[in-house]
Amino acid sequence: MSRAIAAAAVLAFALTACGSGDSGGGGQAAETKTLTYWMYQDRTPQAGEVVEKIRKDFEKANPGVSVKIVKIPKDDFNTKLGSAISSKTGPDVSTLDQPLVSKYAKDGTIVELPAGLVTEGTYFKGAYDTNLGTDGKYYGLPLDQTGVALFYNKKLVPTPPTTWDEMKAASEKVHAADPNVAGMVVPKGDGYGGWMFPGIVAGNGLEMADVASKKILFDQPQAVEALQLWVDLLKSSPRKITDSDQPFQNGLAGMMISGPWDVPTIREQFPELDFSVAPLPYKTEAAGNIGGENAVVYKTSPNQDLAWKWLTFITNETNNGPLADALGGFPVHTKATAVGSGPEHEAFLAQLKVAHARPAVPEWIQINDEIIAPAIESALLGKMTAQEALTDAANKTRSLLGWNS
Repeated sequence: MSRAIAAAAVLAFALTACGSGDSGGGGQAAETKTLTYWMYQDRTPQAGEVVEKIRKDFEKANPGVSVKIVKIPKDDFNTKLGSAISSKTGPDVSTLDQPLVSKYAKDGTIVELPAGLVTEGTYFKGAYDTNLGTDGKYYGLPLDQTGVALFYNKKLVPTPPTTWDEMKAASEKVHAADPNVAGMVVPKGDGYGGWMFPGIVAGNGLEMADVASKKILFDQPQAVEALQLWVDLLKSSPRKITDSDQPFQNGLAGMMISGPWDVPTIREQFPELDFSVAPLPYKTEAAGNIGGENAVVYKTSPNQDLAWKWLTFITNETNNGPLADALGGFPVHTKATAVGSGPEHEAFLAQLKVAHARPAVPEWIQINDEIIAPAIESALLGKMTAQEALTDAANKTRSLLGWNS
């Protein structure tokens, strides 16, 4: 053997030994696994730092695992995700907007939550239930949650109402004291108002639908009473006032229903407004709506067990508080510590503990925007009674879904 060949053989052996990961004990290191996680683009640099810390902590706790996080602008996320899924180049696991979970579950795109992975009571019920499929099984885990509550002008409404009757009385009192001021900014019949409406209905002890039995319920008396509440509030809350620019912020309305995103904006832009936030008034039980993001594992992933391990890690008691805040929401883990404090913060936390998930129906966004929202507006404009509007909307929904009741 020539010296050149011998040297090459020695070099090849050395490189092979280095690449083997031999620790000196004669064993082979575990093969590195890469888990791909898609999420929305960071809201702030600080949010990115939170996500990066969680990623590093997970990798440290799981030697041989690498988490590749792909961040996509929220407006482009669903389109890019859909394209990747179609071409079978999607991630192992990703963020997913709540209403899309039931659709992806029905399509067979995502996998069911493994039995025994989560114990009852780990997550708030409303947030957890946003992961239901039409078959009544769970297909993901919640990441964060948000919702709406009652904003009130403390000068006009010193004590926030807790019941529907108290809210109507407070609204009437404000408007009677000054006809140029509305008692309440009543939600409109649009997609936003439609999103709020199920939480109001739940405050009267009713869900919008019974998916398991394929029954539409929002034409029942409890839902009609909820819509009638908004109609009645208009008497002391004329739209000629509330259609003005930011009526609550400008002191032209005593109350409004909105989310936590409005708190810092009002504080910054309307520092003279003395306001606070309270849970939504209700008729029979405390309740509200819910929004936020979930995370799911894809059927095409070769690392499904690892993906679920990642999801339980980022939503555990330690990590969920900072993560939810980074995502712009509130924790979903019942033992997580929320970031932030103050009466407004506490009001939203209390509200989300009693939030109700939207029906696990893939077509619900369409139903909300194209059927329920116009029905609400018809009643608010006096074109139909609350009962007529919801009966018509319920029948259209049954027809769309092919349900008989």
